[in-house]
Amino acid sequence: MGIIGNLFIELKKHKRRFNLLLFPLIIVLEIAFIMGNYSGQRGSADGWMILFYIIPIINCLFFPVTIAGFASRLMDIEHKGEMLKCLYTFTTPQRIFFTKYLYGAIATFILVVMQCGSVIICCKILDFDSTFPVKYLFIHGMTTYITCMTLLSLHLMLAYFYRNQAVSISVGILGSFTAFFSLFLPSTIIQKLLPWESFVSCGFITMDWDRDTRDISYALCNPDYIPMIICIGWIILFTCITLILLKRSGVEETEKANNNRKTKRILLHKRPVEILKLKGSPAWIAFFIVPAISAAIGTVNYLGNISILKDGWYSLWTQHTLFLCYFFMPVIIGIFTGCIWRVEHTGTNMNLMMTHQRPAMIVLGKYAATCFITSVSLIWVVALYLISGSIIHMDGTLPSGIIQWLIMGILSSWVICAFQVLVSLVIRNFILPVIVAFLGSFAGLSCITKGAPYLTPFSLFDIAMNQKELGTIDIRSFALSSIIFITAFIMIAIMYLSRTDVRSNE
Repeated sequence: MGIIGNLFIELKKHKRRFNLLLFPLIIVLEIAFIMGNYSGQRGSADGWMILFYIIPIINCLFFPVTIAGFASRLMDIEHKGEMLKCLYTFTTPQRIFFTKYLYGAIATFILVVMQCGSVIICCKILDFDSTFPVKYLFIHGMTTYITCMTLLSLHLMLAYFYRNQAVSISVGILGSFTAFFSLFLPSTIIQKLLPWESFVSCGFITMDWDRDTRDISYALCNPDYIPMIICIGWIILFTCITLILLKRSGVEETEKANNNRKTKRILLHKRPVEILKLKGSPAWIAFFIVPAISAAIGTVNYLGNISILKDGWYSLWTQHTLFLCYFFMPVIIGIFTGCIWRVEHTGTNMNLMMTHQRPAMIVLGKYAATCFITSVSLIWVVALYLISGSIIHMDGTLPSGIIQWLIMGILSSWVICAFQVLVSLVIRNFILPVIVAFLGSFAGLSCITKGAPYLTPFSLFDIAMNQKELGTIDIRSFALSSIIFITAFIMIAIMYLSRTDVRSNE
């Protein structure tokens, strides 16, 4: 069967799975973000420059996670049951992979076309000048497509060879925020080597901000095509690595060898059941590595802007927690809850669990495990803050409210834990709850800017960890809102598990 026939079979596999709906959703969110932040500049003569400047930055955050989620959805069917072994009996691993790669390339092209169309739509809605040279739209589309194909090559390879899709989505999220953080650092060759950062490094619009007048001006410049050449090199490298791994045919054999290992004796563990289920899983590592990365970048950013950040210890705190609270922590909580429910959502494990456990105990066990690891992570954040301040010899005294911030941060993080436990229970797919957490962090930030910090679980966490920056909060309203959210989410999860029929073999 030719490549076209295989492509039609691939399309049938994903019938009614609505994979492509993820792309218009992301485009609509980008348009909504632009509308909310630039509606006050209607009719601006250089409005189209604003769009070509801000959209690549938004792509740095949204597109890597979108591509990672899409690649994981492409391989989700083959990793269920023994389907991949069955496919090996009448086709080759190379044909399976590259058919999916072709499907992903076509879908990615559709994504880029939709974004180019969104530029025109935003110009019309905001009354920006839409008579700009078409070549700039072509350059933007070309650079975006090559960057997306680089990410697709990486994430499809990870999704193919790892049954645990947390690997692919974690790399996407880490790359996304690494690229976003690098935008605040001086430009170096290292940034051009990062495929996630190519969305911005290939840009042809520069922004100049006058600190005295606070005026922002935009100007055209020549596009930098070096990151595109590097991205093409990454695509070739990832393709070669994939071909080598496919020829070795070690996808199922390694797993079979691991499953055939026999232990000499059975050990009965006294550790909590939910902790035992995560044995060997890398999910918990993110709660310690991500805060460490955030602390390192925050400290470097503080030292680089020490002339502006003049509040001493508190300025260092904001640099450590700013992006961690807004984006990192909700996402890694989403990854963790996806992992702890993944065991039950596999095969007939939920049937087995429901035969000897009450729904309330199952939900509360998952919730307690998530709250525990999140609380430990936040204590680790404070420890890194104190260590970093000591290393750079900070002057002055520690903020008097740091203990209160930590306590309120832990309480508000438990709200996010309750929400994500519910979402991961209802949505059996691993990737979608992580994307919900990712989008929820933006919803929380939006609620804070609109003066409604108690409206979402994510905004509660943001304002608890950055009270001086975001304004003083009413502790009674904060505590009441947190308790209501936690109670509601846990009760809904228990009721859902009690009243919904168990589904298996999906």
